[in-house]
Amino acid sequence: MLIFGTGLHAAPSSTDLSVLDFWVLGSGAAAGSLVFGISGFAFGLTASVIWLQVLSPLQVVPLVVICPLVMNLVTLPRIRRDINLTRLWPFALGSTLGVPLGVSLLGAIDANELRAAIGVLLVGYSGYALMTPRLPLVLLPAGPGRVADTGVGLLGGLLGGVSGLSVVLPSVWIAMRGGSKAEQRGLLQSFGLYCHLLTLGAFATLIGMGAETFKALALCVPISVTGSLVGMRIFARLSPGGFQRAIIWIILAGGIGLLARAAR
Repeated sequence: MLIFGTGLHAAPSSTDLSVLDFWVLGSGAAAGSLVFGISGFAFGLTASVIWLQVLSPLQVVPLVVICPLVMNLVTLPRIRRDINLTRLWPFALGSTLGVPLGVSLLGAIDANELRAAIGVLLVGYSGYALMTPRLPLVLLPAGPGRVADTGVGLLGGLLGGVSGLSVVLPSVWIAMRGGSKAEQRGLLQSFGLYCHLLTLGAFATLIGMGAETFKALALCVPISVTGSLVGMRIFARLSPGGFQRAIIWIILAGGIGLLARAAR
């Protein structure tokens, strides 16, 4: 997932990572995985803000794909009962079409414009949600609901392929569709896992990984797994309202981060 993509090129083979690089990598992995453990998404939004201080966008790509993928696989047994395949498949169908399309558009999209557009959307939604006592529920019959879910999955997959933000739009939509915090978390995380697998497959033949990337992964993956388990403990203690507020604040922070990055 190219969260701050600059086009398709082979990953650079730089010199060994410095001590500062490792501290920054560890901090990004810890922060991103804690947020992921609480919400089921937003690892890339959080970690990349820190990682991009020392790494290029193309070096961040494999980290924001592989770390969440491993966290999803490790934490999946804990949420498997909350995964509703009937609700998941329309989103998955849409993302199956959206991810390859997003990857194909990488070289044609201006990264700053994309960051700014998504940032405005996230800040606008989260600001509205924080000022509204109760979010409006979108109640649809089964057929139209599945069609709408497929469309949202398509947009999520498109953004996932081009920006790494596959779960952001679906998180807004799923919250508006209603359901318990466990159901929403299960749907968000399973959709994110599916998109990560699709994106990793799409990038496998397009982006190489140098030795410094494997060193970074050796540091970030264990930290990410540990942080996600801590975050899941926090998630278990949240009330449904607390979970919704946590999601909104995470979306707001992510939007502000994208706008700040786009302004540079």
